[in-house]
Amino acid sequence: MLDKVIFLGTGAGMPTNKRNVSSTAVFFNKGGDYWLFDCGEGTQQRIFAAGLKLSKLKGIFISHLHGDHLFGLPGLLATRGLQGIEDDIDIFGPVGLQAYLGNCFDYSKTHIPYSYYINEMKLEKYKTKKLLWEKDNIKVSCASLEHQVDCFGYAIYEKYTKKNLLVNKLLRLGITPGPIYRKIKEKDQVILENGKVLKSGNFIKELKIVKKISYCSDTIFSKNSVELSQDADLLIHEATFSDENKVEAKNSFHSTIEDAVRVAKSANAKRLVLTHISPRYHKSKKCKHSWDKFKEEATRRYSGVFLAEDFLEIKI
Repeated sequence: MLDKVIFLGTGAGMPTNKRNVSSTAVFFNKGGDYWLFDCGEGTQQRIFAAGLKLSKLKGIFISHLHGDHLFGLPGLLATRGLQGIEDDIDIFGPVGLQAYLGNCFDYSKTHIPYSYYINEMKLEKYKTKKLLWEKDNIKVSCASLEHQVDCFGYAIYEKYTKKNLLVNKLLRLGITPGPIYRKIKEKDQVILENGKVLKSGNFIKELKIVKKISYCSDTIFSKNSVELSQDADLLIHEATFSDENKVEAKNSFHSTIEDAVRVAKSANAKRLVLTHISPRYHKSKKCKHSWDKFKEEATRRYSGVFLAEDFLEIKI
């Protein structure tokens, strides 16, 4: 069950004292298992600082091969081996990821004592949204974004059924709350103390629940971002620049606050988190590019927006 998101790195381009470069952990069950979306330099240090375990890391999704989204991956995989973790792991990313990791490990003479499976995505296959991975009730879809290099956004879906007891109907029969309520949820029929047989289906309403997170990293405004984010419970979208730097954003194939908000509104996303924020925006009063102005612009454009900071945790 999709549980929460923890932001491990929320800066763009290079790490600073306050922000590491891109990495986001998505937790998909109460046991603490998680996936990693992007793995910039220093990600494993952020993982340890957040109190997370590499043994709980079950999959890695790389958006593109720029260093601030990738340079932490070889070290993380090596540390996983040094810790004696033997579980195999799936890694998804653009074409070239296999060669990059292979060369890193060959030149550094690094032995990885477990199997890691590189699932490379070809740009032409994901020009529109397509299913990438599926297990049990969780699916991951993928689509290409608009950046200087091949770049992909992801949508994580979970579908499950929730059983709601029709309590008023039970009370009208004189069946008050207690252990019997759990039995009605778990069994097809139950026998009451008076010997009457109760068919559970008559007292349960099943609700189909869908949870969805979308992750749209480096890109200008993209129709695929909207498609991936349609009705998302949480949209994680890059906003490298404020609107006053829209020319620079366009030239570098990055989004402004306005671009991210446009995606959120077009997709009817329930919540928006802005991440991948340029290091020029910080909280120093002497800073030319004011963090306060950046924050004010974001909140003015989208009520309830979150501005991601390292270690921010959001429940789904």
